[in-house]
Amino acid sequence: MGHRWKTPCVVIRLSKHCKSEGKVMPYAEVNGTRLHYTDTGSGDVAIVFSHGLLFSTEMFEDQIAHFKDKYRCIAYDHRGQGQSDCPPDGYDMDTLTDDAAALIKSLGVEGCHFVGLSMGGFVALRMALNYPDLVRSISVLDS
Repeated sequence: MGHRWKTPCVVIRLSKHCKSEGKVMPYAEVNGTRLHYTDTGSGDVAIVFSHGLLFSTEMFEDQIAHFKDKYRCIAYDHRGQGQSDCPPDGYDMDTLTDDAAALIKSLGVEGCHFVGLSMGGFVALRMALNYPDLVRSISVLDS
């Protein structure tokens, strides 16, 4: 039998906590952890934004500003990043994908356009494969 390598996981938070201007930031309880998300805009169709490693929802502010007049725009922080909780495990791509699917379901979204950058792009690919009923399209950037 071969040796099974175990790589330690280091969780780093780079984003500031958003408690300013009296804003209440929403969280969703998914798969045993709280994920921070933003939900803005209007329209019957949603765009879900999934950020890259060590980033947060903030990286999509310009895109959300552009699309929010025609689309519901949802961005979320992956577990262990941004303002989401940092559980001791669940940082593999399949769990991150399951988190995204659970968030989409909890928000009542039916058939979103899923946009992923870098690590978020790998989540987008898995969303299309594992949860085709939840996505209308995927956009994979720098992945």
